[in-house]
Amino acid sequence: MYSYKDGYINPVRVLDFYNDKKTDSEIIEECMKFASGFQPRTVIFDGKDWLIDRAILLPSNTTVIVDGVKIKQKDLMFDAIFRGDNFEIDPKTPNGFPLKIHPISNIRILGKNGAILEGPDVLPRMMHPTMGEEQVMVGDYWGWRNFQVTLSRCTNFELAGFTYKKPRSWANSFDRCSYGYIHDLDIVSEVKNGDGVNLRLGCHHITIENIKGHTSDDLIALNTTTIGTTYPCSRYVYPLDPSSYLINEGEDIRERDIHDITVSNVYSSTSLYSHAIALLSRHGHQIYNVYINNVIDGNPISESKRLAIIGSYKGYGSGYNPGDMHDIKINHIVSNSSKHAIVFNDPVKNVWINNVIQNRPDGDVLFTVDPEGITMTNCK
Repeated sequence: MYSYKDGYINPVRVLDFYNDKKTDSEIIEECMKFASGFQPRTVIFDGKDWLIDRAILLPSNTTVIVDGVKIKQKDLMFDAIFRGDNFEIDPKTPNGFPLKIHPISNIRILGKNGAILEGPDVLPRMMHPTMGEEQVMVGDYWGWRNFQVTLSRCTNFELAGFTYKKPRSWANSFDRCSYGYIHDLDIVSEVKNGDGVNLRLGCHHITIENIKGHTSDDLIALNTTTIGTTYPCSRYVYPLDPSSYLINEGEDIRERDIHDITVSNVYSSTSLYSHAIALLSRHGHQIYNVYINNVIDGNPISESKRLAIIGSYKGYGSGYNPGDMHDIKINHIVSNSSKHAIVFNDPVKNVWINNVIQNRPDGDVLFTVDPEGITMTNCK
């Protein structure tokens, strides 16, 4: 059984609260209430698969262990599997910006022994308010409740050890989070905007490693775009980065930069055009002090439509200043299916690219709008 000697501090098993007259979500919430008396606490899911109808909310100083079981969302559920308990939801617009998101810290969400996070079989539908048609609520138009795991304003966190099935948008999203470790994830996603791991505004000092995925969109994205501060905004019904209400409260623009990020050991395949790692800086926000290492194209050698293994997009907002992406090192990249292994559609500064292998016969190593600011060594 789980004990202190295994490294579990104040372990509490959800299964100990099982009651066949209650839903799984009610059982989980009773367990979380019991565990709230401990600082810190370890909440353990084991012994059975769990079917939830609402998000599991995690307070500071919480470790979650999902040991050999599946946590699955019920049909028509519209929320995350895991998110912080730090949102003050606005009752007038529960899917929009919260009234406030309080800082939280020390959250660990760890899978073991084949743990699975799985979305619903039947997805909700809603009339799109600006497009004038009923749509299935998948993809990034529908905001932050569509992510499987999402943390906002969280310091000191870890996410690891899961296989993802049936995501409804980005599998994982983090905004204004810092000092994190995201690792050992296997993500399969074929839905619209099916990204794997998204770091959004204000994320810094985060390591991402040992990520495998077959995704319909970028497996990993470092993304400083903002869609707007009022919603609906164009085709976006709800906000993607819920903490961006802070922009209207006078947040310093430099607080929204993404920096001091390491991404290593990534294996990425796609049937569409997406990147293994995407870099997107807009609106004067910067991306810097980034190290990308050992990224392998999981597609076979072919002439696919894949844009790049590492790349920055065209469009997606305005306000890019030359050099807003700077001090980036890229090492050991293997391209099998992309015409360009690496693409920079924006002028960058102090970027060093080393040891890129392009296996596509008609491919090249780099496409850039401006080679100044880029050093290349040992590429072929």
